[in-house]
Amino acid sequence: MAASGKAPGTGGSRPRPGVLRRVLYRFAASNDDLADDELRKEALDAGASTIADAQSRTRVHIQGRIEVLTLNPKGTNRWLEAELNDGTGSVHLVWMGRRRIPGLRAGRRLAVDGLIAVNDGQRVIYNPKYQLLSD
Repeated sequence: MAASGKAPGTGGSRPRPGVLRRVLYRFAASNDDLADDELRKEALDAGASTIADAQSRTRVHIQGRIEVLTLNPKGTNRWLEAELNDGTGSVHLVWMGRRRIPGLRAGRRLAVDGLIAVNDGQRVIYNPKYQLLSD
C-alpha cells in the first residue's frame, strides 16, 4: 500500500456516482426514451420550461418537436392543430383561422410562447407565438 492508503496504480480516482447507472440506462433504454431525454435536455439548455412543470393559466416558453400536425375543418371555422412534445409531456397548439404555416411539419423542432389552458383534460395553447428551430 502506498503512503496515501490507496493501492498502487489506482490513481485514487473513482467513477462519479451515477455514471454506471447512466451507462446502463442508455444501454437498456428504447430509442423513444433516448429521443425524449435529448428533447428535454435541449429545452432546458435553451432556458425553456418543461411541459410537465407548466401550470394551467400561466404563460410559458417551451420548446420541443411537432409529433402530429392536422387541419381541423369543423364547420366554417378552420384551424391548424399541432401536438408538441418536449420529452416530459405534450401540449396541443391551436392556430385559429390558419390553414397552414410555412415550414411547420411533423418532426420539426419549435419554440413557443403562450398561455397554457386545459380543454377536455388536455393541455392546449391557443394562437401561440412560435419560432421554427433548426432540425
